[in-house]
Amino acid sequence: MNTKRKWKPIMTALLVLFCVVYVAPSFMSNGVFPKEMKKLNYGLDLQGGLELRYTVDYKRALSDTTWKAADLLRDKIVLQHLDKLDDPNSLSPEERAKYLKQITRERIDYKTARITVEGDLQKVLEKIDDDFIQTRVDNQYMKGASSDSTIELTLKYEEAQRLKQAIVDQTMKIIRKRVDSFGLVEPIVREAGDADIDVQLPGVDDSKMGVVRAMIGQTAQLMFRLLELKGNPMANVGNDLTAYKKLNEGKGISIELLSSNQNGVAQNYLKAQRKSELLKFLRYVGTQREGRGEPPLVDDDHMIGFEELTSRDANNKESNDGWRTQFVIRNMRVGVGTSEERSVTIGGDRISKPSVLTDGQTGEPYVLIVFDSRGGKDFGDLTTENVKQYLAIMLDNDVMSAPVIQEPITGGSCRVTLGSGSNAQRIQEAQNLLKVLKYGAYKAPVHKVHDHKVGASLGQDSIDKGKMALLLGSLLVVVFMIFYYRISGAIAIFALSLNVLFIVAILVSFNAALTLPGIAGIVLTIGMAVDANVIIFERIREELRAGKSVRAAVDTGYARAFWTIFDANITTALAGYILLLYTTGPIYGFAVTLLAGIICSMFTAIVVTRMVFNWLIQGRKLQTLSI
Repeated sequence: MNTKRKWKPIMTALLVLFCVVYVAPSFMSNGVFPKEMKKLNYGLDLQGGLELRYTVDYKRALSDTTWKAADLLRDKIVLQHLDKLDDPNSLSPEERAKYLKQITRERIDYKTARITVEGDLQKVLEKIDDDFIQTRVDNQYMKGASSDSTIELTLKYEEAQRLKQAIVDQTMKIIRKRVDSFGLVEPIVREAGDADIDVQLPGVDDSKMGVVRAMIGQTAQLMFRLLELKGNPMANVGNDLTAYKKLNEGKGISIELLSSNQNGVAQNYLKAQRKSELLKFLRYVGTQREGRGEPPLVDDDHMIGFEELTSRDANNKESNDGWRTQFVIRNMRVGVGTSEERSVTIGGDRISKPSVLTDGQTGEPYVLIVFDSRGGKDFGDLTTENVKQYLAIMLDNDVMSAPVIQEPITGGSCRVTLGSGSNAQRIQEAQNLLKVLKYGAYKAPVHKVHDHKVGASLGQDSIDKGKMALLLGSLLVVVFMIFYYRISGAIAIFALSLNVLFIVAILVSFNAALTLPGIAGIVLTIGMAVDANVIIFERIREELRAGKSVRAAVDTGYARAFWTIFDANITTALAGYILLLYTTGPIYGFAVTLLAGIICSMFTAIVVTRMVFNWLIQGRKLQTLSI
């Protein structure tokens, strides 16, 4: 036996052993294996739950972006007319407002806005070309149709497609984070169609479905808020944390009460491996305080934010280090104690154009945020009164970044520098922040397409029938193969068992949920795998009838059957791949198991059975073959 043939059985045996250990936690009672090991997930039709489908109104988001770009173009037209493009702050608000009255905007469609200019400002339109728009306004736009008094601003086609995909991807990410925050299940969230998102939540009970629906349907919100460094309520939860850990002993609670120093002020905060842990504990604290007749942990003017802690290794690969709480001012006020006191709300809808730039002197990257007129005024007043305080940039309840306000920022824009580390790391952080600022600011409504609840009783009934179909189908195959092909049939059954083992291991590895159509896919795969062995065995029989030796008959049989099997499987795989790309729900589950089964059946039918035959022929020196 050559070296190659020695290694094949050894590698196959190791693969089988690995798969057995890998799938064992899915079929054995809790406590036998570590909780960190993956288990087989079951789909909605097998354990019940909630299936939701939403469509993202990306056209609304792009329309708002185009409207902001048109507003910025209006301002640039005024500056160009007065020859103050390089010194915009020298233009007084009164003079700016006077000229802006002569420029109007109108929406043509979600990608195009038309600017109409009156009076002497019309001469400026002759100087506005694609280069002006892309350098002075936004490089995502180009000059459209124009006349003596009008000019159209149009979003480039490739940019529209890129932004549409970014909006859908961002929405999917937000949905995942929101569902994860409940600590329910590992959600199945994937894109479907042009801009639809399919959400499957197996195992969600009736008591939580309403809350999940409300939270997923809520539009993501980008906000700028101040961190509160005084009166942090986390100093008051120590006893509750001790009681909570005792109550949940043995459940791996990772919450810690820690402290840090910010601007010379001691800060208490909670840290945990998962955000859902912090949310569950804070809900517990709220219930305990209510039961004791104590006021809520946080008053109406403040809120608890959650910041993801990350680190990078030597290869610049980012890893999660857990989550921590931040004490945030919800209702901010400026001009406190004066006649001009007012509340300010600075959200993503006040940002005109964020971008990543590099300092010309130090070479350090930073994010430049340009606000609209109202946002610039509010931001200027807020930063003037809160120098050296921390400004939290938040998406929903998550603190994405919290830079220090170094000085008053009154020019309608602000500069955000990113942490420490190499320039490459800071550029990556700046680009991540840019995505949050750009895509979090969009007003992209999420409309529900359908809402389908699957009951647990229906799921159990499906499980029972699916198991019966799988067992009955497998039994019939076993009886037929052994009765018709004898020892060779037993070899095929052995390979078939490995085939099912490998399919389950693949499902566990990719966190794919097993659905009722998925079980049907496994049954179909069993039939296809047996069909491949039937083709091989019949070829071998033909060679034996022709008078060839057992070795020659086996070699020729496998060689001649290979391309027939390959052609049959590749056409089925193409159909399965199309189903995988363009379907959702049950049919998607069928496609997953079908593709996994095709890969595994090719391996077991051609490679594994061939190794067994080689062992029998060479090791046992067979002169006849039971087939």
